[in-house]
This record gives sequence, structure tokens and C-alpha cells, in this order.
Amino acid sequence: MVDQSLRARPAVWVASFALPGLVAAALGLWRLTGSALWADELATWGAVRLSWSQLWQLSGSVDAVLTPYYGLMKAYTAVAGTSTLALRMPSVVAITLATLVVTVLGRRVGGTGMGLLAGLIFATLPVTSRYAQEARSYAAVILGAALALLLLVLALERPTPARLIGYAAAVGFAGMLHPLNGLLMLVGHATAVGWWQLGHHTDGWRTTRRWAAAALVGALPALGLSVWGSGQTAQVSWIALVNLSALQAFPERLFHSAAVGGFILVLAVLGVRRGAAHVCLAAAAFVPVVLLFLVGTHLQVWVARYVLVVLPAMAVLAASALTRIGRAHAIVAVCLATILAYPAQVTIRAQAGHSQDSFRIAAVIGPRYRPGDVVVFPDTHPSIPWSPRDIYERYLPTPRPPDVLRTAPQRTNGRFLAMECPDAVCLGTPPRLWVVRVDNATDPLKDMAPGKQQRIRKDYRSIQRWQSPLLGISLMERMPT
Repeated sequence: MVDQSLRARPAVWVASFALPGLVAAALGLWRLTGSALWADELATWGAVRLSWSQLWQLSGSVDAVLTPYYGLMKAYTAVAGTSTLALRMPSVVAITLATLVVTVLGRRVGGTGMGLLAGLIFATLPVTSRYAQEARSYAAVILGAALALLLLVLALERPTPARLIGYAAAVGFAGMLHPLNGLLMLVGHATAVGWWQLGHHTDGWRTTRRWAAAALVGALPALGLSVWGSGQTAQVSWIALVNLSALQAFPERLFHSAAVGGFILVLAVLGVRRGAAHVCLAAAAFVPVVLLFLVGTHLQVWVARYVLVVLPAMAVLAASALTRIGRAHAIVAVCLATILAYPAQVTIRAQAGHSQDSFRIAAVIGPRYRPGDVVVFPDTHPSIPWSPRDIYERYLPTPRPPDVLRTAPQRTNGRFLAMECPDAVCLGTPPRLWVVRVDNATDPLKDMAPGKQQRIRKDYRSIQRWQSPLLGISLMERMPT
């Protein structure tokens, strides 16, 4: 129901709707290119530069679940290009739209004031800014989750065909772009509908059946991608099982600020009330997290960004708690959350704000490069083995040391990693070689194939080493014979 006091003040109504979206857009654009692309974003950059046939080949061996996102981004970058600004702009748009949806959801549940609070809370969270500035699918998944939750609330009020079709489309959109996030979101929705059914008994069965049909249709993309990518378990082999430290780190991991995370989680719990809408919000906010934690004690699946779909519901629940304490106190609380978030907001826009200081490679190798230098890379890494070569190719301009061991580039013929000549037989006798890694190993040759490692260790010694976040560079020189 529209607030009657706003019928005569349409400008106020529009402003209360637009303000959160403007804040989200401003934060998304603020120093959008300040942080370097990190490993996952570099994977996007590498994928969109492939031909369509090469991308299809690659999906058969790795990243099958991300193929729809790569396809959408490939079509987009064919027009927009692959600059950092272009790669991240779709995420800015997605988070801005998600903020507007959260505002509408809050208004639908608790009126205009609650909608404004929900939108502002969501827009100013460090985590939403972080994924607004990431060339990955998470921002779009959050948008899909917000739309699906809004349409679920509307469908439980009145299950019209338009609402159910919209719900199925939103669920399918989220699941298509990140199947695990999408399926966890659906479990939360199923819990909400089940709880709602208990209060409506026989009269609610018709609505429940219609929701189940829409949910099943919406789940098909996520289920199909999950089956397709089920054999690509190496992509998650680096994830540790859940333990007490993971539980303690959860607020910081999800919200990118422990202080903000703790504050929002407390408010979200306090914001739960009776009623179908609040049941939906509570289930959507907490069930995916609890479920993934429980599964994560036995399977290697727990990563905080795999439950980003809970953010819209948590923002609305936090706003629900604030509406109980009065307007003045609510304003103070939002200001406090913004102040608490400021250090994280600055950090995520720093050069290494996305955990990897990819810019640093140019400052290290560029001025020290000599003709005759070559570069080599480790063969393996537990989670991001493609990253060293991608950093090298994107962030180190020519002239630069040649990648002499490479016989085929990364993402060629369905292989994710580059192919190299065996046992470094094509290394030659360069006077110096650079080793580029994405860890802080003191041994620059760690993780290299035995033959390759033996060949280099026999003739070269390390003379200097530089370390930045997720970027280690070593310079080795040939020993006198």
C-alpha cells in the first residue's frame, strides 16, 4: 500500500527511491579502476578474448559453470572492449539495480522509510562496493537474488502468472550465472514457503504448488550447469573444510569488514518479525549460510562469496530492526555503519584492493629489463595457477622478457594452462631469468616440474626477490661455469 502522506509529495517519494540507487552508483564508480584485476577477473579477461569455438572447448575442461557469464561478457566486450573500466562496468550497473530492488522490497515489507533504510544499508556495505567493482558474475547474481526474493514475497501475497513467471526467470538468471549461489537461494526460499504453508494449511496448497512449479523451472539452468561441471572438481580443491576459525571469520569474509558484518548480522536477527514477508526474509538471509556451513564441514565448498545471495534479505531485515528505534536513531545507526565501513571502502580501492597487486609487475621488471632476459612460471598453484601468466601479459608492456618455455598459450585447445616444452629444453642459456609467481615462496622454483626445476637450479642462482600481495617476482642470474 502506498503511504498516503506521499500522494501529495511525489518528489519525496521519487527521492526516497532514487537516493539509494545514486549512492550505490557513486560508490561503484568511485575509483573503479584503482585496484588491479585479480586472478578471477583475469580469468574473465582471458575467456572473453577467445573465439566462440575456443570458449566452448575450454568449458569442456574447466569453468563450465561460468560459461553463460563468459558468453554474455564476450558479447558485451566485443562492443565495449576489455579495459578494466569496461570489464567492471556491468557489475556497477547490476549492484545499482539490485539496490533499487532492495529499496522496493523494503518498502513493500515495511513502508517507505524502511525501503529507504534498506536501500541505503545495502548500498553502503563494503561487500556490495567490492562486487560492484569485480569483473565476475557475483553482482549480477545478487541482482537476481534480490529480484527473486521480491517476487517470492509478491507471489505469496497473490500468485499471479506474471509474478510466478518473473520469479522463475529471476531464479534461473541467478542460477545460470552461479549455480551454487542459485541453488542455496532456492533452499532458503523452499524453507520460507514451507513455513508459510504451516500457517495457511489447506488454503495455501495451491500457492505452494504454483511456487514449486516456478522454482523447478527456475532451477533448471543451475542444475544443468552443475551436472555439466560436476567433473571439474580441481576448481574447488583448494577450499578447506569448515572449522571454528572459519566461523569466527565469517562476518569479515562476507561483508569485507568484521565491524560492519557484526553490526548488520545483529540488526538482521533483531529485525525478524512475524508475518509471511519476514519469514521469507529470515529464511533467505540465514538458511543458505547455515546450510553451506554444515555441508562445508564434510565437503570443500565453504567460501563466503558463495552465499552472497543473502545480502538483500539481510539489508531489509537490518532496516526492519532500525524502524523500531525511531527516525533519529535509525539515521545515527546508518551513519555509524557508513563510518565503520569507510576503512574497508578505502582498502578495496587500493592498488591491491582485490587481494592481488598485479600493477606491481611493471614497476619491478620494466625498469630492470635487459635484452637477453627471459621469464619462466611455476607449473602449478593450489588455486590460481593461470594468474602469473595473465598478470604478465596484461600488466607488463613490451619490450619484456620472452616466455621462452611456452609452446602454446593458455586457454588453447581446451587446456586452461599454457603448454611448455618438456624439461625446459628450449630455455637456452640466457644470462638472467625472471620467475613470476602468485605466492610468497622463498624458493622461486617451488611447484615447478622436476625436470624444469633441475635444469634451472643447476645453472642459475637467485639474486633478488620482490613480494607484493599475491605476486612474487624473483630475478635469477646464470652462474659462472
